[in-house]
Amino acid sequence: VLILSCGLHPVDALREHGLTLPNLASIAEQQMGGLTQVGAHGTGAAIAPIDEYVTRIKLVTPGRGTIELTEDDGELFKLTRVAMGCLGVVAEVTMKVIPAHNLVEHTFVLTRVEAKEQLNTLLKEHKHMRYMWIPYEDAVVVVTNDPEEGVPQHIPRQSSLDESRFDPMIDLILELTPDKSVTRESFKGSGFGELRDALLAIDSLNPDHIKRVNKAEAEFWRRSEGYQTKPSDQLLQFDCGGQQWVKEVVFPCGSASKSNMADMEFMERLNQGIEEQGLAAPAPLEQRWTSSSSSLMSPANGPPDGLHSWVGVIMYLPSDIETERRNITKAFKGQYCDLLQKVGGGELNAVSHWAKQEIPGTVWDILELQESMEAKYPLDKFNAARSFLDPKNILGNSLINLLMGRRPWVEPKE
Repeated sequence: VLILSCGLHPVDALREHGLTLPNLASIAEQQMGGLTQVGAHGTGAAIAPIDEYVTRIKLVTPGRGTIELTEDDGELFKLTRVAMGCLGVVAEVTMKVIPAHNLVEHTFVLTRVEAKEQLNTLLKEHKHMRYMWIPYEDAVVVVTNDPEEGVPQHIPRQSSLDESRFDPMIDLILELTPDKSVTRESFKGSGFGELRDALLAIDSLNPDHIKRVNKAEAEFWRRSEGYQTKPSDQLLQFDCGGQQWVKEVVFPCGSASKSNMADMEFMERLNQGIEEQGLAAPAPLEQRWTSSSSSLMSPANGPPDGLHSWVGVIMYLPSDIETERRNITKAFKGQYCDLLQKVGGGELNAVSHWAKQEIPGTVWDILELQESMEAKYPLDKFNAARSFLDPKNILGNSLINLLMGRRPWVEPKE
């Protein structure tokens, strides 16, 4: 274990000591306090979200001053590990950490049927595994990561990839760009994310255009199949592209030993909805897995052997033109997020990643979200802890009060 100040960037701080976290979120720039308080996660069927590895937490609270909590403090400790900053300012955490190590990453493309058929095998055989579904294409990009010392010697450590893998995207840009001064040389040195942004900027909300972009991206990934070996803190965080809107939900889908296929049924319904509604949905639909968290307000709270699937949808903001950005935002927060909510509704009760929860747009959305929150979380216990540690609701805000429900702030008895 290691004591970390919550203003630290954990990747940099731990690297100096030859250590790393058991898992990392896709974006690792967060500071330690925010990373744990929102229940950030990586991927791996046997690896919990990051908050699960907190063994002690120091909070500066409005009502009780500076307090320290450990597992000996029972439910209050389990409430404070994921609390969105509502129970106090996190000053310090003690974390379980592991030695820094190299991972061998393997990237390859499956069909949708193959992705479903091979899911349980891939989850079982690989420490880290994620899917990137490409809307309108029969292509699922698979990325696995495993500690190098456990990978058989006959498995390559590094693949040679040439620049021709970018050709499908560059060819499409040249085809759609009327300016003939733009040539193939214009894109020399451009990365995948830059090329995708350039393509999307041409007509971001035209479904037919997005289909062509996704087709080019699928071919890019087929040409990018192979291996690479790098430190885990480099491979587990990855390039998410330019400015973007992201909505991510999570739901239980079996046990660590076997998916019950709720995750695959979810993706089938999501892809079907995108295609039936003709949404301008760019790639990827990102799907990751974790085991359960025992933190009571974690979206992945569940039994120790539980399996949870996290699914994120995305729309990029490749243009600086304000009207275009507003239109993309409207499309994303409207029809696209409505579809995601519909697919994840009912008994599945998929809930949002705390860091990606937006204020609902209508009264009916508010009521539906509140109902989902009450079904998922122990709100009475959480609000009692808020009353105890923050009796004047100094740390609350309109979104938190809306989601958690306002309760009379009565000072509880000791």
